[in-house]
Amino acid sequence: MRIYNKYLISLVLVACLINISLAFAGQNDLELYFTVNIITYLVITLLYVYFNPRARRALSTISAVLLAGFMVIVVLKVMAILSGK
Repeated sequence: MRIYNKYLISLVLVACLINISLAFAGQNDLELYFTVNIITYLVITLLYVYFNPRARRALSTISAVLLAGFMVIVVLKVMAILSGK
């Protein structure tokens, strides 16, 4: 099995398990789902370091976009805490 297939299968399986677990826990916060899925993606992507340079570049771009989305959530949460909501 090629490394790309292993990467995609592990990413899908772990994301499904996490989302199902959060749903059974009764979580309704979309930001929590987004944050946990981003962290999962980043960890699994870091574990697969043996991609060719072109694939690594593409994954790094995706990681940067997701990390920017994560930072937006963090900034919004900090602003909400500071404003007293």
